[in-house]
Amino acid sequence: MLFPGFGTLINAAVMIITGSLGVFLGSKIPERVRETSLMGLGLITIMIGVDAFLETSNAVIPLIAILLGGITGSLIQIEHKLETIGEWLKKKTYSSKNDSNSKTKNFVEGFVVASLIACVGPIAILAPLNEVVSKDLNLIFVKTGLDGIMVFVYSGTMGIGVLFSSLSVIVVQGFFTFLSVIIGNTFLNEQMITELTSTGGLMILSIGFRLLDIKKIPSADLIPGLIYAPLVVLILNQF
Repeated sequence: MLFPGFGTLINAAVMIITGSLGVFLGSKIPERVRETSLMGLGLITIMIGVDAFLETSNAVIPLIAILLGGITGSLIQIEHKLETIGEWLKKKTYSSKNDSNSKTKNFVEGFVVASLIACVGPIAILAPLNEVVSKDLNLIFVKTGLDGIMVFVYSGTMGIGVLFSSLSVIVVQGFFTFLSVIIGNTFLNEQMITELTSTGGLMILSIGFRLLDIKKIPSADLIPGLIYAPLVVLILNQF
């Protein structure tokens, strides 16, 4: 590790490279094939979410975390702000003349969905923590590989907006890198990490519903639940 956050920069760089490759190859794939692939990704995302949720030892904890997180996120309008950023990036990327072009259709959705998948999971928190505390980049390299594959596939079906999720990774993991420098490994214990994983699983499940057009759940508004999960564990352990 050259400096705290080095792994996150590598993570973002790989996402840009593989995402660019996905955009280039995606235009050569028939629309029907891309739509079918996106549905397949939706199914896989749902199963990943279910698997993560089943990690919980007490379903009440992720339930409380999601409820509190949803209320907090709705009040501060995280989803709306993320979509606003996506719209701003779209305007900077495409001229208003071409704004109605089919290439821009999924820009915002691609940016939001890819950002959520890359940033919502507990690994986005644990990888920076592991990098700073243990000086170990293995976990963040694993995440880099997963994110690289994800943006390659998603950019081929949802367009260039997916590439900008790399900015979300820099902001979110950069924040947790900074936090890790301050608190180190003195707060999160094994049970907190387990419930963090379970809560993240519910959020990932909501993303799967979006990809399959079952229900457009404001997944970003649930993100504060990742902060509430370990706090709920801490409070319950006091009784």
